[in-house]
Amino acid sequence: MAQGLWRNPRRAGRLIRFAIRSPEVVVVHHPDYADFTAAGLSDPARADKILAFLNDAGLIRRRNVSRPLTGSLENILLVHTAEYVESLSDHRVVGEILGLDLGARSSQDAIDVARLMVGGTIQATRLARKSKKVAVHLGGGLHHAMPDEGMGFCIFNDIAIAITRLRKKGFQEPVLVVDLDLHDGNGTRTVFADDPSVFTFSIHNVPWGKDEAMASRSIALGSGVTDDVFMDALTTELPPIFEKHRPGLVIYVAGVDGARSDAIGDWHLTADGMLKRDRFVVETVRPDDGAPPLAIVLAGGYGASAWRYSATFLGWLISGEAIEPPDEMEIVLRRFRELSKSWKSGDDASLVESEWGLNEEDLFGFGVHEDPRFLGKFSKHAVELQLEQLGVLNHIRSRGFPHLAVSLDVPQGLGQVLRIQGTLDGGPPLLELKANRSRAIVPGAEVIEIGWLLLQNPKAAFGPRRPQLPGQSHPGLGMLRDIAAWLIVVCEEMRLDGIAFVPSQYYMAAVGHRHLQFVEPEAQARYEALRRALRELDLASGNRLLNEGGVIDAKTGQRVFWEPVPMVVAVSQTLLERTMSREYLDAVAAARGDFEFRIRE
Repeated sequence: MAQGLWRNPRRAGRLIRFAIRSPEVVVVHHPDYADFTAAGLSDPARADKILAFLNDAGLIRRRNVSRPLTGSLENILLVHTAEYVESLSDHRVVGEILGLDLGARSSQDAIDVARLMVGGTIQATRLARKSKKVAVHLGGGLHHAMPDEGMGFCIFNDIAIAITRLRKKGFQEPVLVVDLDLHDGNGTRTVFADDPSVFTFSIHNVPWGKDEAMASRSIALGSGVTDDVFMDALTTELPPIFEKHRPGLVIYVAGVDGARSDAIGDWHLTADGMLKRDRFVVETVRPDDGAPPLAIVLAGGYGASAWRYSATFLGWLISGEAIEPPDEMEIVLRRFRELSKSWKSGDDASLVESEWGLNEEDLFGFGVHEDPRFLGKFSKHAVELQLEQLGVLNHIRSRGFPHLAVSLDVPQGLGQVLRIQGTLDGGPPLLELKANRSRAIVPGAEVIEIGWLLLQNPKAAFGPRRPQLPGQSHPGLGMLRDIAAWLIVVCEEMRLDGIAFVPSQYYMAAVGHRHLQFVEPEAQARYEALRRALRELDLASGNRLLNEGGVIDAKTGQRVFWEPVPMVVAVSQTLLERTMSREYLDAVAAARGDFEFRIRE
């Protein structure tokens, strides 16, 4: 299956259309945005995933991507007080804003990224006015920051700074800020409370402070908002405001934390509803060629799927089509393949410098050591460098673990144990992976066999959105796809056939069912029957019911329990053909009639 990822049959057609007309969209992005941290809830690779999707779909070229400069303190001080900016030298102040204390060094990194995002929104407003195109900043929208205070993951208010900078340079036309992030755009409204030329329009769940301003409309819809409720408010309120204010520039704060899949949001907007929202804003603001310049900033969106809503919107904005983004695993895998091109083929991938100029001595201050080899090939240093290059370690740091310790042990028996801990002097593991090369688990193939894989966040808590699963002491890190993608890239580097493991619980198979298949067709058919029987239950409840004997064979009335048997992610063409062959699929179809399960009454 891995070889088939990211093959888009319509890409060629889009590339042809792209070559005929230059897109009316310019994108602003900086790779260092991946260093942004917000209470361990944001996806550091969100912007990179969006950009990779647009590039792979043939919707954008590198020349249409503008890299911003860091926002100057001169511009930042146009909005924020010197006392507030000075207070950010205390990492505890930054920690309160971001929801976790990162320590002095990582707090400075967060400030640097916030300044980059200021520069990005400045660049987007400049390009929107200069090019007459829509300028999309794959960051920014940090709308909670006040002149003398940061809050809600927002250190600097990039929107307010960009507008104030334009005013300083002589731009006098009215400005409209359309803020549809789930959370109130309180900071932007406060900055321009006494300025009638900047109209701040915000639809959100609950107010964040006072609504008073000379030119503002603030609408709090409460919790549980659906597509119909939201669109009724938007379509009723925005058009008359736009007509009356007649802006010479519009900034659209296109937060996606109102989506029902958001990790912290309390609205229930669907993917269709989100796109309908975005289209309405654009079509209201730019119905024709004489429309005002439009700059778009991403703003909020939390969890692994947040990027998909913005990607769908931007795909439509550029192509005029609603293009479904690929599966999360596909986008992660594609990014990792690109990044892994810097690995040197041979005994050890650690001896080549990365895109960021890292090498072993940068990471450790020592030369090469004779360490046990992971999978018989990579030293511990090589593994750490790979995970650094691919952004995996940075992703873990963003969960509130700035100081990571990576170790590689050789326990009794086959395989090595890769362990990542959140403190330099030990502590509970955040990642623990036992793996070895095997020719036994999948007959006729050599694979990476996973003995066990632990991913956990000791700083997180279980809740309705993160129920406790069997064997869990802490919630997961939300990084299973990243680790799987890394191992797939390692398979490709080592020319192995795939990855195999034996799920000891039903939920383990269910989590990865889109990319894993059972080696034996009968086991695949049996699993599909269990999925059908448990489809109305969440994963934790379904797993518990199965373990307690709550599922029975509809034909015999006997209780059904989980049977651990091997699953694989096929990487090589040989294993792909074997698990996707007509013979295999026919065998699965033939075996389906043998399995019919239902929940015991």
